[in-house]
Amino acid sequence: MTDFIRILFSALLILLASCGARSLYNSSHYSETKLGENLMRVTFRGGAHPLSGELCLLRCAELCRQSGFTHFEVVDSETGSSLRNNPSPYPFHRHYYQDDPFLTDIPFVAKTIRLRNSDPEGGFAYEASEIEASLKRKYEITE
Repeated sequence: MTDFIRILFSALLILLASCGARSLYNSSHYSETKLGENLMRVTFRGGAHPLSGELCLLRCAELCRQSGFTHFEVVDSETGSSLRNNPSPYPFHRHYYQDDPFLTDIPFVAKTIRLRNSDPEGGFAYEASEIEASLKRKYEITE
């Protein structure tokens, strides 16, 4: 019986260790829109607020490098949460649409970025390769 408990405990630890930023960082959580020449809006939904902000920044860095640029500046940034109502499977809750246990808070971060090939004079821009490497290392993302 103790071997069974050890195996079960080990499997549970492996399962919990696999949950994190790596499983959250995929195309179902981010989107991007081209707004003009060298101007994009990147949105990330999910996770927790500090995590979602950093994963949005990571996506900005990836898009910058994929587009052939080295730097990006954040022109506008927006953070917030949207609430999603999850209907209850219980019949006695069918009329309580704003019942707290069935509302899900979904954080989002949206950044409008300008893609560049150098640091702007008198301004600030992120170096895409440094941001990408740093955040992938921090959250152990190996894509």
